[in-house]
Amino acid sequence: MDERLNLLPCGYFVLTSDWEFVEMNKTMQDILRLNKMPRHMHDVLTVPSRIYFQTYFVPSISVHHEVREMYLNFKVDKRTVPVLMNVSERDGLYEGVIVQIKVRDEYENQLLKSKKEAERIQQRTDEAYNKLLGLLEEVEYKQQQLLELNGELQELATRDELTGLYNRRVFQRSLDAAIDRAEHYEARSFSLLLFDIDHFKTVNDTHGHQVGDDVLKELACKLENRIDSPDLVARIGGEEFAVLFDDPNHQNNCTKAEGLRRYIQDSEWVNIAITVSMGITSYQDGDQSSHIYVRADDAQYTSKRNGRNCLTCL
Repeated sequence: MDERLNLLPCGYFVLTSDWEFVEMNKTMQDILRLNKMPRHMHDVLTVPSRIYFQTYFVPSISVHHEVREMYLNFKVDKRTVPVLMNVSERDGLYEGVIVQIKVRDEYENQLLKSKKEAERIQQRTDEAYNKLLGLLEEVEYKQQQLLELNGELQELATRDELTGLYNRRVFQRSLDAAIDRAEHYEARSFSLLLFDIDHFKTVNDTHGHQVGDDVLKELACKLENRIDSPDLVARIGGEEFAVLFDDPNHQNNCTKAEGLRRYIQDSEWVNIAITVSMGITSYQDGDQSSHIYVRADDAQYTSKRNGRNCLTCL
């Protein structure tokens, strides 16, 4: 490395696309108090800054190819060192500089409280996620970029830990987004399907919770094989699942839901054969998420009262 670059009054580094260090000047090593260059950016960040880096920096630079004045905390000798970081993409690598900064007293106190730090990061995460959803609405060609960035956003814990399906948090956001689309685009309706496994408590009580978990994972695999994008399937509770059908034709969605019920009923199961009780309804003008959810839930309980292993359409 050039001697002038090595002794710049600011830290200089180069990262690969996997966020591994390629180069680092002496000034940055001095800031980190390290004798040799670390392997990965995550190795020098505090845990909250590592999450912030993954959920804000990675999507932002993928879209804009640069990040300006990003606030991060480095971990140095069991303490935090606040810095401002600028990074630009060039020839497939990422060149960056850091400058140490003095944080305002009240903000510094806030950063020392882990709960406040977690709340701030959650807010930034929600903002980044909503911006990605906005890209999908504004420009059609941005959809592929959004799908790629979603891979980088796995740190947001959007997946259910047991089944790998989307979790309730993603389901709620997707439901809100579908309602927003329906409100702004005439005749752009959708359908919500709710269902759960019939007599699942008996499976757990008779065969044990491990077998019950295996049944849930096997069902999740069948659902992912059966339900294609842009429809969305999520696990929203213990043995409860939901599907958002993107088709504005509710009758088509009822047909697909009945096909899904029959598919589950007639499938070969490695573990315990199961059936499901389903309820489906469609968006109506003025609906909020709670309105359409309650209707689908009522339809589902109608199926239970009618003997289970059936679909009720509203």
